Amino acid sequence: MTSKKSYLLASAVALGVTAWMLSDNIVGSTPAPEVEVTKDAADAPKFRAAQKFIVSAVRVKNQPITQVVRANGFSEADFVVTVSAKASGDIVKISAKEGSNVKKGDMLVKLDEGTLPEQIRAARANLDVAKKRQEVAERLAKENFSAPLEQAERAADYQNALVQLTLLQKQLADTVIASPVNGHLETVHVEAGERIRNDMPAATILGLDTLSVVVAVPQTEISNIAIGNDVALLVSGIERQGKVTKIATQSNAATRTFEVTIHVPNADRALRAGMSVEATINTGVIAAYGVSPAHLSVTENGQLTAKVSRNDIVQAVPVDVVRSGSELVYVSGLADDMILLTVGQAFVSVGDSVTYSLAPTS
Repeated sequence: MTSKKSYLLASAVALGVTAWMLSDNIVGSTPAPEVEVTKDAADAPKFRAAQKFIVSAVRVKNQPITQVVRANGFSEADFVVTVSAKASGDIVKISAKEGSNVKKGDMLVKLDEGTLPEQIRAARANLDVAKKRQEVAERLAKENFSAPLEQAERAADYQNALVQLTLLQKQLADTVIASPVNGHLETVHVEAGERIRNDMPAATILGLDTLSVVVAVPQTEISNIAIGNDVALLVSGIERQGKVTKIATQSNAATRTFEVTIHVPNADRALRAGMSVEATINTGVIAAYGVSPAHLSVTENGQLTAKVSRNDIVQAVPVDVVRSGSELVYVSGLADDMILLTVGQAFVSVGDSVTYSLAPTS
């Protein structure tokens, strides 16, 4: 009985499976959508070309930018004068103190006068006698009581007496070592009681009312600088304005830089000689455009370039840096209304066709 039931169940399952298999032909089915398959890998670029890369771009609008040359250097005194003795003698007095301001003619050092005052008094008396004798000889000559030779001798005596007095007066004047200029007394080289010889240095005076700032300018930028250019200077936090007064015509052989001299007013004496100086030399106004350094390229020969779109083709335009800032560099060489490629420009090359998206103008 049990085997008969198993046989009937197996027959029912077999009929069900057969009916399911035949149902696709009897009932029908929805065909699957057709999918286009490329024949080989050579067709792949056709699909990539349909999705073009879009580069960001801006329309160039130049603005006037002050062109500058930056250089470093140091300050110098306008002049350095070493005052020397004109006579030998013992120093009896130092009249000026180091660090003080002196005027032209101020006494710095006094030497012992010795017997010069007495010699001068005697020379004056001798000159008076010689003068009277000359006058007598001239009067007698007019009355024919004196020979011409005697008159000539009296005139020579007077001239000799005058020369002697003049020499003694100069020797007395040389016992005073005086300042030949207005300036700052930097150093006194002698002491009271010391004996000084002729031509020995006695003092050094600096000119600090105007300083000379000397900066080193690279040979690539020296042609941009001219006499009279305005200069902004920064010296230990102190700002000053000056002007270019001298440009070297020969470079430093070691550094290939040229020395540029700038005169700086310093009436308040806030600046000193030998200080480090940062100079920004104004060389004129030029039309330039501000761009991120990341959007510039450098050629193999070192030329800086920017990529632009001309008729939707990438081209490289040579540019020069006019001024650099914290975020932008201002460059010349780009004409107004040029389409400058920015974000994404590194992914396109010169000669490529380019699709760009212009940034809105501010």
